[in-house]
Amino acid sequence: MHTFSNDERLCGANRGLPSLVRGICVKGLPWLLLAATMVLSACGGGSSSAVVPVNATLSGNWQFTMAPPADGSFLGGLEGGFLLQTNSSATGGATYAVSLPGLLYPCNTGSATVTGMMSAQNVWQLTAVAGTQTFTLTGTLSLDGLTMAGTYSSTAGTASDGSPCGTAQTGLQWSAVLIQPLTGSLAGNFHSAGGAAGLSEQDFLASGSLVQAANTGGSSAVVTGTLTFLNSLADESDYPCFTVAALYGQVSGNSIALQITGADGTVWGLIGEPVGSLGSTGVNPVTVNAVHGGYVLQGAGPSYSVATNACPGSLGNISEAGDFGSICLALNGVSACQQPITLTPSALIFETQTIGAPPAYQTITLANASGSSLGSVTLNLVNDSGAANYAETDACGVNGAPSEGQPFNLVAGQSCAVTISFGPLETCAVGLPPDQCPSPLNATLIVTTPSDGMIISMPITGTATGEDAATRQFDFGMNGIFDARFLPASRASSSGQPLCAVATTAGDRILRRGGDHAEIE
Repeated sequence: MHTFSNDERLCGANRGLPSLVRGICVKGLPWLLLAATMVLSACGGGSSSAVVPVNATLSGNWQFTMAPPADGSFLGGLEGGFLLQTNSSATGGATYAVSLPGLLYPCNTGSATVTGMMSAQNVWQLTAVAGTQTFTLTGTLSLDGLTMAGTYSSTAGTASDGSPCGTAQTGLQWSAVLIQPLTGSLAGNFHSAGGAAGLSEQDFLASGSLVQAANTGGSSAVVTGTLTFLNSLADESDYPCFTVAALYGQVSGNSIALQITGADGTVWGLIGEPVGSLGSTGVNPVTVNAVHGGYVLQGAGPSYSVATNACPGSLGNISEAGDFGSICLALNGVSACQQPITLTPSALIFETQTIGAPPAYQTITLANASGSSLGSVTLNLVNDSGAANYAETDACGVNGAPSEGQPFNLVAGQSCAVTISFGPLETCAVGLPPDQCPSPLNATLIVTTPSDGMIISMPITGTATGEDAATRQFDFGMNGIFDARFLPASRASSSGQPLCAVATTAGDRILRRGGDHAEIE
């Protein structure tokens, strides 16, 4: 039970209390009793559950959302990080990413130092120095301490090469949501989407635990844990790649990235996109989502990859993994695990295709698996090399028309077909040395759903080969014709007669005259 005092020394020691309580201290104990009666009356009685908490604090892990400027000059800002409050001041750190419209990767990204000061009751001003750009956020912390909202201003920023990245703005909206510590039991599944182990479209039940380290005010916090596929009834693993593993990684805001490691410390797999890898592994980010009073760890599209002795492969890229797919791991008994958007299949692998041959096609089904409509969904195909080896068309627009990169809507349960074609224009990505050709040509299909802030990336891979050697080497010795592939295409024959062009099945042109000789250009 709290004991109230009329001692001015006690009141003076509590300058950080809300203004209502400070006023009560000044006026003395009679006013305190009167104010308490008024509060209880206003709340409809003396029920303790109706009393509004007054101990909300900024300390914790926050996920930020920052509205882009109306002029479309940049996207992004603060993403997630930890704050520590001491009396009326705050310190901390946050990850940030600033992008230019139309670009896949940020032009300015890293960790920002955050400082803050309370200027009035629950009204805070936070300053984040994000590389060359500074964000100043003014907003109000909710009474329950679970959300913040307000407006922000920004200075102009530059990328590492000195080019513009971020502009000066004022009066833009921002909000933040508190993410509870990720400590507790895990239960859920791995859904395999492909890989050398051949486990595609199978589900494997998983369990385990997580422990989040104490808040130190950094841009992220360490998370450790365990993961097991051991069936307690049969005392054996349902998952062929491994049985038990350790987890180690970081959480920042609602994004978490974990390494799956064996007993000897060998990294067996990845859950979520590691910080700073910018999509290089092909693994999608895993987010911590609030559902039915709890949290689940979910990843859209391929959100884990595994490479072990039992499932050989490489973790350098999703297309080289022994197994990959999506996860849903519920924290502390929560059971809801449903992605709003599904892609079936969740990855594409094309057979080897010859340059110049008719393109090969595969079809994907994109579906709204949520219980509500999704608005402004967009599709974007990104060829990872310099050539347009892949192309996309779909029936997701109005009345089944192609969306052609424009936003479209999907009502609950609606699906549409997306077709990917592979007609290679090169044998390997631009810049690779000849001894690495042919090598896989990769692309990524990106699905964006602004209504829930999810970005789903589907990996696409295929291999191209050049022309058959028989079409490039000719042995016409009986007719006196020799191979002159490297002669200039404009050269005439030795008799002065012009060379005529004949197309081969490989797309070359044979320039020849009678029985003299042939050239290929």
